[in-house]
Parts: sequence; structure tokens; C-alpha cells
Amino acid sequence: MYRAEIASLLLLLFGLKATVALGLYEPADGKVIWGAWVDSSVAGTPNSLLTAGGDSPTLFDKRLGQNAGVFQLSQNLPLAISVYDGSKLTANLSLVEATKTDAILFLTVYPVSFTNYTDEDISTLAYQLSNITDPTLSSRRVLLRFAPEMNGNWFAYGMQPVQFIAEWKRIVTAVRAITNRVAFVWSPNSANEYPFAATIPTNKTEATALDTNNNGVLDNGDDPFTPYWPGSEWVDWVGISLYWKGNPSSGTPPHDNSASPSDYWTQMVQGGPDGSNASFPFYTMFAAKYDLPLVMSEGGAAFALFQAPSSATLPVGAGQTTILQTFWRSYLNATFFSTFPKAKMFMNFEFVKYDEDSVTGEDNGVTRDYRITWNSDSLAAFQSDIAALSSTLQWAVTFVAGVDPLTIGGGQTPQSGASSSSSSGSGSSTAKSGSVRKS
Repeated sequence: MYRAEIASLLLLLFGLKATVALGLYEPADGKVIWGAWVDSSVAGTPNSLLTAGGDSPTLFDKRLGQNAGVFQLSQNLPLAISVYDGSKLTANLSLVEATKTDAILFLTVYPVSFTNYTDEDISTLAYQLSNITDPTLSSRRVLLRFAPEMNGNWFAYGMQPVQFIAEWKRIVTAVRAITNRVAFVWSPNSANEYPFAATIPTNKTEATALDTNNNGVLDNGDDPFTPYWPGSEWVDWVGISLYWKGNPSSGTPPHDNSASPSDYWTQMVQGGPDGSNASFPFYTMFAAKYDLPLVMSEGGAAFALFQAPSSATLPVGAGQTTILQTFWRSYLNATFFSTFPKAKMFMNFEFVKYDEDSVTGEDNGVTRDYRITWNSDSLAAFQSDIAALSSTLQWAVTFVAGVDPLTIGGGQTPQSGASSSSSSGSGSSTAKSGSVRKS
């Protein structure tokens, strides 16, 4: 029985108001963590409009004037190999550590395919996560997003729900056998435009799982989420990738630099004329039903710069600040948080990126700027808006070494966590059971 259902049952039977425990690293009710996925790749040649790469969590915090509560890094499974020295390339944890804050590490792991990694590769990942979260080592809270956007067709592992569930459970089982300090984020793509021009697969088992309306084809009437659901006992957070890239009616790919609807986030997670299919309300189906915290695993609004093959600057349309602000205001507001109390974390995709046209396959992709903190006007607008939410937004605090992430939870300061750990028998026993190091 789900946590929310237990609380409701107690209330109905006995008039008791049950206290439902928070999920792993979930902030307290009424609190929201905000952060970013920054482009830390080697900077390319800058020009007046486009400066990609060269960013870091430390630089991001400095621009923002706040310590972001979470930063995202990524790596492959199996690990990619460096062309320079042959070493295995794990996510660069030192980038987050350099902030000298207790910011959560949101680690995305992309499988090359579901048949391309071994048990040894999974074991390596499990021990890596154990070392990162071990209070005697890195002592960092971790949310793990494995095989994200699995309901899309742009990854080799996409649209294989039966195989996805099997591999999800395989990963979770292996990691939990080593450490209990990792929170698992199940994170599909938002369902607007589902099934993303894909056709039903030839594999009959996968096709049957995907064709939820049993009409023999893959279409907008099929459930874009549930075929991939492994069960609430295998998930700590539910996540979603959610972007505004322009009005779809403007062409493929969108590039009109229009602003999103003011309630865009609501339409995307619950359905609406400018969002996803209302028959499959993501928030209700997973966050509310299973009482799980929701994270925007990645997202943002795009300001279109160029469209290939031309190098001409696209018309500014509504303007960069208006485009970005309309999107972030669709979720960063008191009404939204009251309506969706399990929405607890948001991560802006702080990148300039060339988005290929995955629908037509033509060389007419759009270079888009999703960054909030690089344009001075957009940054000032964002700083003003978050100042009005100062009692809601929860920023990172100074890192304190040796604190068990489990005692910090989703919002307790490291100082308080250290006090709890030293005075509580449960804190020390948990640390012991979760501390495993592989040399």
C-alpha cells in the first residue's frame, strides 16, 4: 500500500492525521530545491552570440548570487574511455565539490544500449556511488537518473519498456546491495507530441507493452508512461524532461521565439491544449498516486539563435528574457506549489545547444540558448523572481565533511546533521551499513 493511501485510510477510520515520511533527500513540504545542469565541456571559440562550454557549478553560483541546491553531471554505461590516456571517464565530482557547498549531485547515467554493459560495469557504478555518498569519503547526497527519456526514440535504449524495467531493476538491485544512500529517479520525457513520429516496434513483446489502447499502432492514445513503470518500491523520485522550444505550428523544428503559455508547466504535467494528453496526467499518475517527490530532471525555455544551414540570426520574437521568464514563472510561483505540493526540485538546462530535426532528418536544426544566467537582463529578472520566493526556495549551505547524507535528508543543514549523527545511534549504524569501498 502506498504511503499516501495509508495516511488517508487512518484519517477515514480513526480521524487521525498521519505524518507521512518524506522520500530519500526530499525537502520538507513547502520547500523547493533549484539548480542547474551547466555546460562544463571545453569552451569552443566564442562569438558575440554563442559561447558554449567552459562553465562550472562554481561560476554558476557566482553569477546567480546563490548557492544552487543541486547540480547535474552525466556519464555513460559502460564508462566512456579517454582518447588521451585510456582512462575510464566518470562524472567529474570535483566540479560540484569546488563549490564548497552541500549541493546534491544529480547523476544521469546513459546506457549505450541495454546490451552493451556487463555485471562488472554495473558493479563499478555501484561502488562509485557508494564512495560518493560514504560519509568517510565524499559524503555527497546523490540522485541517480538511469536511462532517462526512455519513452522517446532518440536513444538506442528508447521505446523498449519491457527491457527497460528489467534493466532498471537490475541497476537498483545492484546499487542497493552496496549502499542505501542513493535515491533513484525514474524520469521519462514529457508526452507532448508522443509518440514522437515513432512507429510500433517489430519486437512483439515490446509492441504489446507500448500499444496500451490495443489498436495495433503507436499513437497519441497510447499511455506514454505506464509501460515503463517498474513499481513504486523501485523508485524514490519521479522526474520529467520538460522544454519549451517554440510554437510547434511555426514549423519543424520550432524556431519562432514565441513565449510559452503562462500555465505551460501545468499543461505539460497534467494535460492541456498546449501541452500533453490530459488522459495521462503525469503528476496525478505518479507523484500524487505514489506520494513521490517530483523533479524537473532537465528543462527550460529556448531562445533560438540560428537555423541551419543559414548563419543568419533569427528574429528575436518575444525576446530572450520574456521567453525564459514566462517558462520559469509557469512553475516558480506560489499557486503552482500549492497545486502541486510534491513538485520539489527543478533543474535548468544551462546550455547552448544545436538541436537536430529528429522528425524530418533534414539538416535544418536550430541552435538554441536555454541559459538563464548568461544574459544580464534574463539573470536580473530571475534574481528578482526568486527573491520573492525566498521562504520557499532552499539553497545549498556550506559543506561539512564527515556527515552522513542520510542524516542531512532533503533539507537539514550539515551542521544539524553532524549533531544528529553524533547523538543518535541510528545515524552511526546506518553509516556503517552503507559504507563500502572498492579499491
